[in-house]
Amino acid sequence: MKYILSYSGGKDSTAMLIKMLEENIQIDEIIFSKIKATSQIGAELPEMYLYIDKINSYIKENYNKEITILEQSKSFEDYFYTRKVRGKNKNKIYGFPYTISAWCNDRLKIKVFKEYFKSIKEDYICYIGIAYDEKVRLARLKKNEKSMLAEWKMTEKDCLEFLKQRNLENPLYKKFKRLGCWFCPKQNLNSLRILRKDYPELWSILLKWQLDSEVMFKADYSVQQLEEKFKAEENIL
Repeated sequence: MKYILSYSGGKDSTAMLIKMLEENIQIDEIIFSKIKATSQIGAELPEMYLYIDKINSYIKENYNKEITILEQSKSFEDYFYTRKVRGKNKNKIYGFPYTISAWCNDRLKIKVFKEYFKSIKEDYICYIGIAYDEKVRLARLKKNEKSMLAEWKMTEKDCLEFLKQRNLENPLYKKFKRLGCWFCPKQNLNSLRILRKDYPELWSILLKWQLDSEVMFKADYSVQQLEEKFKAEENIL
């Protein structure tokens, strides 16, 4: 049996990883799926990659463990500009994914994990960092998936406090409630306000993509509409 931990860099998977190592629970491999937004830019915010380097150095030094980076050659932008080959939208680019059915999650993340797990020639357990208070997500776990956080009854708040006590918290949580791809249409408006203000170079990419996409970034807003909305808010202030 092989024991694999799926790592995201978020508070839950990090707290689970560190606590499992502290309690000497077997982990044979730690995997992180690195998604590319473009050929040159990652899907995570810059601070995330610095944080993952920090955690990687910490577990190397203290537990002789190392994070394995899984990555595919195609970026979100590659798929974004891929033209459809059938149906009523034939020859049109994919553009932004629809919020409910996000093709990007399947092609950029799930596909990489599927290929990795297919390469394993033995039974395995995959640890996934889902907090005790995320009941819906816990109910979706498959037979060979497990969250130690649920067994420990650690909530999202507990995970954050656990990491703070060890000076291992992710600094991005000082600005964002949830982390993930900076171009994800599912993020809330406050996250997008921060993205526009603190990461203008990434926001400018979103604006460009929207000009080329027939699908709006969010169900109720294009990126250009969000730009006008946020500008108006600034003028009021």
